[in-house]
Amino acid sequence: MKLLITILLALILNVVKAQHTVVFKSGDKLDCIVMSLNEDVWEVIYEGKERKINMIDVSSIFFKEYVKYDGKLIPEGNEKSITVNGFNVKYKIKDRMLERNPKVSIGSEDKGTVVVDIVVDRYGNVLSANAGAPGSTTSNNYLYVKAETAAKSAKFDENLKGPLKTEGTITIEY
Repeated sequence: MKLLITILLALILNVVKAQHTVVFKSGDKLDCIVMSLNEDVWEVIYEGKERKINMIDVSSIFFKEYVKYDGKLIPEGNEKSITVNGFNVKYKIKDRMLERNPKVSIGSEDKGTVVVDIVVDRYGNVLSANAGAPGSTTSNNYLYVKAETAAKSAKFDENLKGPLKTEGTITIEY
C-alpha cells in the first residue's frame, strides 16, 4: 500500500534532524521524525512533509534520539479564512483553531494586507505579535499597529500536551 501524503509542511528552520528510521515490510527505509501513533497510523515528518503511514506496512522502527516538536512547523496550504467586521482575516498555525476572533477595526481609509507573526502558548493566548512578515503588501505603520493589536486580541484553543509555544501567522486584509 502506498504512503498517503496528507499535509505539506513548510519548515521555518532549514534543517530537521531525523530521529527515527522506519523500516517497511518491502525493505525500504525512511529516516524521519515520528510525531504520533493514532488508530494504527504513524504520523511522521519526512523532508519537511507530514506523512501518514499505516502500521500494517511497517516491519520495525528504530529510535535514534528524541527531538521534541518545537512548535515551528507550520502547515502549508492549511490556512483558514474568516470575516471579521467586514475584513478578510486568515490564520495559519499547526494544530490550533481560533476560539475568539481578533478584534479588527480601522480608523482610516488606508489599504493593504498585513501579515503578523504570532506566538501562542499552550493555553491559546497570543504571547507576541510582530507585523510586517513576508506577504505583507504595505509598510504603513498605522496598519501594522492595528494588525498587531488585533492579533493580540485573538484566542486559540488549548493544547496542553503540545509545545510550550507555537508559531504561526495572522493575515488581515484592510
